[in-house]
Amino acid sequence: MDDVILSIDLFDATFKKIALVLAILLLLIVTISKPLKKRMCVNVYGWYGVLPQAVIEQFEKETGIHVHYDVFDNNEMLEAKLLASNSGYDVVMPTVTPYGVRQLALKIYQRIDKRLLPNLGDVEPVLINKMKDLDPDMDFFMPYYWATTGLAFDEDRLKSVIPDVPLDDVHLLFDVDVLAKLKPYGVSLLQEPVDIFPLFLAYLGRDRDSRSLEDLWVVSQRLAVVSRYIRRFSSARFVTDLVFGDVCVAQAWSGEALRAIDDAKKIGRNIRYIIPKSGGDIWIDALAIPIGAPNVKNAHAFINFLLRPEISAQITNYSQMATMVVRAKSLVDKDLLENSLIFPTEETLETLHISPVFTGDAAEVYERVRTRLWAQIKMQRPLTRALFEEIARKQRVRVRKQKE
Repeated sequence: MDDVILSIDLFDATFKKIALVLAILLLLIVTISKPLKKRMCVNVYGWYGVLPQAVIEQFEKETGIHVHYDVFDNNEMLEAKLLASNSGYDVVMPTVTPYGVRQLALKIYQRIDKRLLPNLGDVEPVLINKMKDLDPDMDFFMPYYWATTGLAFDEDRLKSVIPDVPLDDVHLLFDVDVLAKLKPYGVSLLQEPVDIFPLFLAYLGRDRDSRSLEDLWVVSQRLAVVSRYIRRFSSARFVTDLVFGDVCVAQAWSGEALRAIDDAKKIGRNIRYIIPKSGGDIWIDALAIPIGAPNVKNAHAFINFLLRPEISAQITNYSQMATMVVRAKSLVDKDLLENSLIFPTEETLETLHISPVFTGDAAEVYERVRTRLWAQIKMQRPLTRALFEEIARKQRVRVRKQKE
Protein backbone atom coordinates (compact mmCIF):
# COMPACT_ATOMS: atom_id res chain seq x y z
CA MET A 1 0.00 0.00 0.00
CA ASP A 2 2.83 2.40 0.87
CA ASP A 3 4.39 1.71 -2.53
CA VAL A 4 1.13 2.59 -4.26
CA ILE A 5 0.81 5.86 -2.32
CA LEU A 6 4.43 6.77 -3.12
CA SER A 7 3.85 6.10 -6.83
CA ILE A 8 0.75 8.33 -6.79
CA ASP A 9 2.71 11.16 -5.08
CA LEU A 10 5.53 10.90 -7.64
CA PHE A 11 3.02 10.93 -10.49
CA ASP A 12 1.29 13.99 -9.00
CA ALA A 13 4.59 15.89 -8.63
CA THR A 14 5.66 15.03 -12.15
CA PHE A 15 2.29 16.11 -13.55
CA LYS A 16 2.53 19.46 -11.76
CA LYS A 17 6.01 20.09 -13.22
CA ILE A 18 4.80 19.24 -16.72
CA ALA A 19 1.75 21.48 -16.28
CA LEU A 20 4.00 24.33 -15.12
CA VAL A 21 6.31 23.96 -18.14
CA LEU A 22 3.32 23.88 -20.50
CA ALA A 23 1.87 26.99 -18.88
CA ILE A 24 5.17 28.86 -19.31
CA LEU A 25 5.41 27.76 -22.95
CA LEU A 26 1.83 28.88 -23.59
CA LEU A 27 2.57 32.27 -22.03
CA LEU A 28 5.63 32.69 -24.22
CA ILE A 29 3.68 31.75 -27.34
CA VAL A 30 0.95 34.28 -26.52
CA THR A 31 3.50 36.99 -25.74
CA ILE A 32 5.48 36.41 -28.93
CA SER A 33 2.35 36.28 -31.07
CA LYS A 34 1.25 39.73 -29.87
CA PRO A 35 2.68 42.62 -31.94
CA LEU A 36 5.34 44.48 -29.96
CA LYS A 37 4.42 48.05 -29.15
CA LYS A 38 6.75 50.33 -31.11
CA ARG A 39 8.79 52.64 -28.90
CA MET A 40 8.15 56.30 -29.66
CA CYS A 41 11.32 58.12 -30.63
CA VAL A 42 12.70 61.20 -32.33
CA ASN A 43 15.98 61.15 -34.25
CA VAL A 44 17.94 64.37 -33.86
CA TYR A 45 21.17 65.46 -35.59
CA GLY A 46 22.58 68.49 -33.82
CA TRP A 47 25.67 70.44 -32.97
CA TYR A 48 28.14 69.04 -30.47
CA GLY A 49 27.98 70.73 -27.07
CA VAL A 50 24.64 72.50 -27.52
CA LEU A 51 21.96 70.49 -25.72
CA PRO A 52 22.60 69.53 -22.09
CA GLN A 53 21.72 65.96 -21.21
CA ALA A 54 19.28 67.23 -18.59
CA VAL A 55 17.13 68.83 -21.31
CA ILE A 56 16.98 65.60 -23.31
CA GLU A 57 16.08 63.60 -20.21
CA GLN A 58 13.34 66.06 -19.23
CA PHE A 59 11.78 65.80 -22.71
CA GLU A 60 11.85 62.01 -22.53
CA LYS A 61 10.30 62.01 -19.06
CA GLU A 62 7.51 64.42 -19.99
CA THR A 63 6.58 62.90 -23.34
CA GLY A 64 7.67 59.26 -23.24
CA ILE A 65 9.49 59.91 -26.54
CA HIS A 66 13.05 58.57 -26.66
CA VAL A 67 15.64 60.95 -28.15
CA HIS A 68 18.30 59.46 -30.39
CA TYR A 69 20.82 62.31 -30.54
CA ASP A 70 23.75 62.27 -32.96
CA VAL A 71 26.22 65.15 -33.20
CA PHE A 72 28.24 66.95 -35.86
CA ASP A 73 30.83 69.72 -35.56
CA ASN A 74 30.53 71.46 -38.93
CA ASN A 75 27.80 72.16 -41.47
CA GLU A 76 29.49 70.20 -44.22
CA MET A 77 29.03 66.98 -42.21
CA LEU A 78 25.32 67.72 -41.91
CA GLU A 79 24.98 68.62 -45.57
CA ALA A 80 26.78 65.46 -46.71
CA LYS A 81 24.45 63.35 -44.56
CA LEU A 82 21.32 65.06 -45.90
CA LEU A 83 22.39 64.91 -49.54
CA ALA A 84 23.61 61.32 -49.53
CA SER A 85 20.24 59.67 -48.94
CA ASN A 86 17.19 59.70 -46.71
CA SER A 87 19.05 60.44 -43.49
CA GLY A 88 16.39 59.04 -41.15
CA TYR A 89 16.59 62.15 -38.96
CA ASP A 90 13.48 63.94 -37.73
CA VAL A 91 15.11 67.18 -36.54
CA VAL A 92 18.36 68.74 -37.71
CA MET A 93 20.12 71.99 -36.79
CA PRO A 94 21.53 73.72 -39.89
CA THR A 95 23.11 77.15 -39.95
CA VAL A 96 20.49 79.08 -41.90
CA THR A 97 22.82 80.77 -44.35
CA PRO A 98 24.38 79.75 -46.58
CA TYR A 99 23.82 76.08 -45.77
CA GLY A 100 20.15 75.89 -44.85
CA VAL A 101 19.02 78.09 -47.70
CA ARG A 102 21.11 76.11 -50.17
CA GLN A 103 19.61 72.87 -48.86
CA LEU A 104 16.12 74.32 -49.01
CA ALA A 105 16.59 75.01 -52.72
CA LEU A 106 17.32 71.30 -53.13
CA LYS A 107 13.97 70.49 -51.46
CA ILE A 108 15.59 68.82 -48.46
CA TYR A 109 13.24 70.29 -45.85
CA GLN A 110 9.52 70.08 -45.29
CA ARG A 111 7.27 72.89 -44.13
CA ILE A 112 6.91 73.23 -40.36
CA ASP A 113 3.33 72.98 -39.09
CA LYS A 114 3.10 75.89 -36.68
CA ARG A 115 -0.25 74.62 -35.39
CA LEU A 116 1.79 71.96 -33.58
CA LEU A 117 4.01 74.58 -31.91
CA PRO A 118 1.89 76.26 -29.22
CA ASN A 119 5.08 77.47 -27.51
CA LEU A 120 6.04 79.54 -30.54
CA GLY A 121 6.19 83.16 -29.42
CA ASP A 122 8.18 86.24 -30.30
CA VAL A 123 11.57 85.69 -31.89
CA GLU A 124 14.42 88.23 -31.71
CA PRO A 125 13.21 90.93 -34.18
CA VAL A 126 16.62 92.33 -35.21
CA LEU A 127 17.76 88.86 -36.21
CA ILE A 128 14.51 88.00 -37.97
CA ASN A 129 15.07 91.14 -40.01
CA LYS A 130 18.45 89.76 -41.03
CA MET A 131 16.61 86.65 -42.24
CA LYS A 132 14.06 88.60 -44.27
CA ASP A 133 15.45 87.35 -47.58
CA LEU A 134 15.99 83.78 -46.35
CA ASP A 135 12.82 82.43 -44.71
CA PRO A 136 10.94 85.49 -43.41
CA ASP A 137 7.87 83.60 -42.19
CA MET A 138 9.83 80.75 -40.57
CA ASP A 139 8.07 78.22 -42.77
CA PHE A 140 11.05 75.85 -42.95
CA PHE A 141 13.56 77.06 -40.36
CA MET A 142 12.77 77.74 -36.73
CA PRO A 143 15.63 80.05 -35.69
CA TYR A 144 16.72 78.96 -32.27
CA TYR A 145 20.07 80.33 -31.19
CA TRP A 146 22.73 82.56 -32.62
CA ALA A 147 26.26 83.74 -31.97
CA THR A 148 29.19 85.51 -33.58
CA THR A 149 32.43 84.49 -35.21
CA GLY A 150 35.48 86.30 -33.94
CA LEU A 151 38.92 85.75 -32.45
CA ALA A 152 39.97 84.06 -29.22
CA PHE A 153 43.51 84.35 -27.95
CA ASP A 154 45.86 83.92 -25.02
CA GLU A 155 46.17 87.59 -24.09
CA ASP A 156 49.25 87.23 -21.89
CA ARG A 157 51.12 85.24 -24.54
CA LEU A 158 50.30 87.73 -27.30
CA LYS A 159 51.30 90.72 -25.22
CA SER A 160 54.68 89.13 -24.59
CA VAL A 161 55.29 88.01 -28.19
CA ILE A 162 53.81 90.96 -30.14
CA PRO A 163 53.66 93.76 -27.56
CA ASP A 164 53.25 96.55 -30.12
CA VAL A 165 50.46 94.92 -32.17
CA PRO A 166 46.85 95.92 -31.39
CA LEU A 167 44.75 92.96 -30.27
CA ASP A 168 41.52 94.06 -31.90
CA ASP A 169 41.21 92.80 -35.45
CA VAL A 170 41.75 90.04 -38.01
CA HIS A 171 45.38 90.94 -38.72
CA LEU A 172 46.07 88.48 -35.91
CA LEU A 173 44.89 85.76 -38.30
CA PHE A 174 45.99 87.06 -41.69
CA ASP A 175 49.01 89.39 -41.40
CA VAL A 176 52.00 87.27 -42.42
CA ASP A 177 54.48 89.33 -40.35
CA VAL A 178 52.36 88.80 -37.24
CA LEU A 179 51.81 85.13 -38.04
CA ALA A 180 55.54 84.53 -38.42
CA LYS A 181 56.04 85.62 -34.79
CA LEU A 182 53.07 83.59 -33.56
CA LYS A 183 53.80 80.41 -35.50
CA PRO A 184 55.83 78.73 -32.70
CA TYR A 185 52.83 79.16 -30.37
CA GLY A 186 50.13 78.04 -32.79
CA VAL A 187 47.36 79.72 -34.80
CA SER A 188 44.17 77.99 -35.96
CA LEU A 189 41.42 78.83 -38.43
CA LEU A 190 37.94 77.39 -38.73
CA GLN A 191 37.40 74.54 -41.14
CA GLU A 192 34.69 75.83 -43.47
CA PRO A 193 35.45 78.21 -46.37
CA VAL A 194 32.36 80.30 -45.64
CA ASP A 195 34.05 81.38 -42.38
CA ILE A 196 37.33 82.32 -44.07
CA PHE A 197 36.95 83.82 -47.54
CA PRO A 198 34.45 86.64 -46.82
CA LEU A 199 36.51 87.71 -43.81
CA PHE A 200 39.71 87.73 -45.85
CA LEU A 201 38.03 89.67 -48.66
CA ALA A 202 37.10 92.35 -46.12
CA TYR A 203 40.67 92.27 -44.76
CA LEU A 204 41.92 93.04 -48.29
CA GLY A 205 39.45 95.91 -48.59
CA ARG A 206 37.24 94.09 -51.07
CA ASP A 207 33.52 93.31 -51.00
CA ARG A 208 33.16 90.40 -48.58
CA ASP A 209 30.11 89.22 -50.52
CA SER A 210 31.91 89.26 -53.86
CA ARG A 211 31.14 86.38 -56.21
CA SER A 212 33.89 87.36 -58.66
CA LEU A 213 36.15 84.44 -59.57
CA GLU A 214 38.99 86.92 -59.99
CA ASP A 215 38.54 88.07 -56.39
CA LEU A 216 38.45 84.42 -55.40
CA TRP A 217 41.78 83.81 -57.13
CA VAL A 218 43.40 86.81 -55.39
CA VAL A 219 42.19 85.67 -51.97
CA SER A 220 43.25 82.08 -52.61
CA GLN A 221 46.78 83.14 -53.48
CA ARG A 222 47.10 85.12 -50.26
CA LEU A 223 45.51 82.39 -48.16
CA ALA A 224 47.94 79.86 -49.62
CA VAL A 225 50.74 81.91 -48.05
CA VAL A 226 48.84 82.34 -44.77
CA SER A 227 48.25 78.58 -44.53
CA ARG A 228 51.98 77.96 -44.04
CA TYR A 229 51.68 79.58 -40.62
CA ILE A 230 48.48 77.81 -39.54
CA ARG A 231 48.86 74.91 -37.13
CA ARG A 232 45.33 73.59 -37.51
CA PHE A 233 42.10 74.05 -39.45
CA SER A 234 39.43 72.92 -37.03
CA SER A 235 35.87 73.66 -35.98
CA ALA A 236 35.99 71.26 -33.04
CA ARG A 237 39.36 71.46 -31.30
CA PHE A 238 40.01 75.15 -30.85
CA VAL A 239 38.54 75.21 -27.33
CA THR A 240 40.91 72.54 -25.94
CA ASP A 241 43.76 73.88 -28.06
CA LEU A 242 43.39 77.31 -26.47
CA VAL A 243 42.89 76.04 -22.94
CA PHE A 244 45.94 73.78 -22.98
CA GLY A 245 48.17 76.12 -24.96
CA ASP A 246 48.39 74.22 -28.25
CA VAL A 247 47.45 77.46 -30.01
CA CYS A 248 47.61 81.05 -28.86
CA VAL A 249 45.16 82.51 -31.41
CA ALA A 250 42.08 80.86 -32.90
CA GLN A 251 39.30 81.97 -35.15
CA ALA A 252 36.36 80.97 -32.99
CA TRP A 253 32.63 80.91 -32.44
CA SER A 254 31.62 82.98 -29.44
CA GLY A 255 29.83 80.25 -27.45
CA GLU A 256 32.75 77.83 -27.59
CA ALA A 257 35.25 80.65 -27.02
CA LEU A 258 33.49 81.74 -23.85
CA ARG A 259 33.56 78.17 -22.57
CA ALA A 260 37.30 78.15 -23.29
CA ILE A 261 37.65 81.33 -21.22
CA ASP A 262 35.90 79.67 -18.27
CA ASP A 263 37.95 76.46 -18.55
CA ALA A 264 41.21 78.38 -18.93
CA LYS A 265 40.59 80.41 -15.77
CA LYS A 266 40.56 77.17 -13.77
CA ILE A 267 44.16 76.49 -14.73
CA GLY A 268 45.39 80.08 -14.61
CA ARG A 269 45.29 80.95 -18.32
CA ASN A 270 43.93 84.26 -19.59
CA ILE A 271 41.88 83.72 -22.76
CA ARG A 272 40.03 86.63 -24.37
CA TYR A 273 37.41 86.75 -27.13
CA ILE A 274 36.76 89.73 -29.42
CA ILE A 275 34.44 90.64 -32.25
CA PRO A 276 36.84 92.11 -34.85
CA LYS A 277 36.93 95.88 -35.02
CA SER A 278 36.45 95.75 -38.79
CA GLY A 279 33.22 93.78 -38.35
CA GLY A 280 32.33 90.31 -37.26
CA ASP A 281 30.05 87.64 -38.62
CA ILE A 282 26.78 86.52 -37.15
CA TRP A 283 25.31 83.09 -37.68
CA ILE A 284 21.88 81.73 -36.86
CA ASP A 285 21.24 78.05 -36.25
CA ALA A 286 17.76 76.71 -36.72
CA LEU A 287 15.61 73.66 -36.14
CA ALA A 288 14.33 72.01 -39.31
CA ILE A 289 12.55 68.82 -40.36
CA PRO A 290 13.96 66.94 -43.36
CA ILE A 291 11.77 65.54 -46.10
CA GLY A 292 11.16 61.88 -45.33
CA ALA A 293 11.47 62.25 -41.56
CA PRO A 294 9.98 59.06 -40.07
CA ASN A 295 8.53 60.69 -36.94
CA VAL A 296 7.13 64.06 -38.00
CA LYS A 297 4.71 64.42 -35.08
CA ASN A 298 7.48 63.69 -32.60
CA ALA A 299 9.73 66.15 -34.41
CA HIS A 300 7.21 68.92 -33.82
CA ALA A 301 6.87 67.85 -30.18
CA PHE A 302 10.64 68.13 -29.75
CA ILE A 303 10.83 71.55 -31.42
CA ASN A 304 7.87 72.79 -29.36
CA PHE A 305 9.60 71.61 -26.17
CA LEU A 306 12.79 73.49 -27.07
CA LEU A 307 10.76 76.67 -27.68
CA ARG A 308 9.61 76.76 -24.06
CA PRO A 309 11.24 79.84 -22.50
CA GLU A 310 12.65 77.99 -19.48
CA ILE A 311 14.13 75.26 -21.71
CA SER A 312 15.63 77.75 -24.16
CA ALA A 313 17.14 79.71 -21.26
CA GLN A 314 18.59 76.52 -19.81
CA ILE A 315 20.30 75.80 -23.14
CA THR A 316 21.72 79.34 -23.31
CA ASN A 317 23.04 79.03 -19.74
CA TYR A 318 24.75 75.78 -20.74
CA SER A 319 26.05 76.64 -24.23
CA GLN A 320 26.63 80.39 -23.76
CA MET A 321 24.94 80.99 -27.11
CA ALA A 322 22.19 83.56 -27.31
CA THR A 323 18.60 82.40 -27.44
CA MET A 324 16.29 83.64 -30.19
CA VAL A 325 13.27 83.16 -27.89
CA VAL A 326 12.46 86.63 -26.54
CA ARG A 327 10.55 85.35 -23.47
CA ALA A 328 13.55 83.23 -22.47
CA LYS A 329 15.90 86.18 -21.98
CA SER A 330 14.51 87.09 -18.57
CA LEU A 331 15.38 83.55 -17.40
CA VAL A 332 18.99 83.61 -18.62
CA ASP A 333 21.70 83.94 -15.98
CA LYS A 334 22.30 87.63 -15.31
CA ASP A 335 26.05 87.51 -15.98
CA LEU A 336 25.41 85.99 -19.42
CA LEU A 337 22.58 88.37 -20.27
CA GLU A 338 24.83 91.34 -19.47
CA ASN A 339 27.78 89.95 -21.44
CA SER A 340 27.95 91.97 -24.66
CA LEU A 341 29.91 89.18 -26.34
CA ILE A 342 26.86 86.91 -25.99
CA PHE A 343 24.10 89.49 -26.33
CA PRO A 344 25.61 92.39 -28.31
CA THR A 345 23.92 95.76 -28.27
CA GLU A 346 21.49 96.53 -31.09
CA GLU A 347 24.07 98.97 -32.47
CA THR A 348 26.67 96.18 -32.66
CA LEU A 349 24.11 93.78 -34.10
CA GLU A 350 23.48 96.13 -36.98
CA THR A 351 27.19 96.00 -37.91
CA LEU A 352 27.46 92.22 -37.87
CA HIS A 353 27.53 90.47 -41.21
CA ILE A 354 25.34 87.57 -42.26
CA SER A 355 25.92 85.70 -45.50
CA PRO A 356 23.36 86.75 -48.11
CA VAL A 357 21.57 84.37 -50.43
CA PHE A 358 23.21 83.81 -53.80
CA THR A 359 21.40 82.00 -56.58
CA GLY A 360 22.05 81.14 -60.19
CA ASP A 361 24.67 79.24 -62.13
CA ALA A 362 27.47 81.75 -61.47
CA ALA A 363 26.94 81.53 -57.71
CA GLU A 364 26.98 77.73 -57.85
CA VAL A 365 30.19 77.72 -59.88
CA TYR A 366 31.75 80.11 -57.36
CA GLU A 367 30.84 77.84 -54.42
CA ARG A 368 32.23 74.78 -56.16
CA VAL A 369 35.49 76.47 -57.12
CA ARG A 370 35.92 77.95 -53.65
CA THR A 371 35.42 74.56 -52.00
CA ARG A 372 38.09 72.95 -54.19
CA LEU A 373 40.56 75.78 -53.79
CA TRP A 374 40.11 75.66 -50.03
CA ALA A 375 40.91 71.94 -50.03
CA GLN A 376 44.14 72.70 -51.93
CA ILE A 377 45.04 75.48 -49.49
CA LYS A 378 44.44 73.43 -46.34
CA MET A 379 46.61 70.61 -47.66
CA GLN A 380 49.25 73.16 -48.75
CA ARG A 381 49.30 71.84 -52.29
CA PRO A 382 50.73 74.03 -55.07
CA LEU A 383 48.20 76.59 -56.28
CA THR A 384 48.81 77.90 -59.79
CA ARG A 385 46.79 80.04 -62.17
CA ALA A 386 46.59 77.09 -64.55
CA LEU A 387 45.12 74.89 -61.83
CA PHE A 388 42.63 77.61 -60.89
CA GLU A 389 41.50 77.99 -64.50
CA GLU A 390 41.13 74.21 -64.88
CA ILE A 391 39.05 73.93 -61.69
CA ALA A 392 36.81 76.79 -62.83
CA ARG A 393 36.38 75.26 -66.31
CA LYS A 394 35.39 71.85 -64.92
CA GLN A 395 32.87 73.33 -62.52
CA ARG A 396 31.23 75.43 -65.26
CA VAL A 397 30.83 72.27 -67.32
CA ARG A 398 29.35 70.33 -64.40
CA VAL A 399 26.88 73.05 -63.52
CA ARG A 400 25.83 73.35 -67.17
CA LYS A 401 25.31 69.58 -67.47
CA GLN A 402 23.13 69.60 -64.36
CA LYS A 403 20.79 72.03 -66.07
CA GLU A 404 20.48 69.95 -69.25
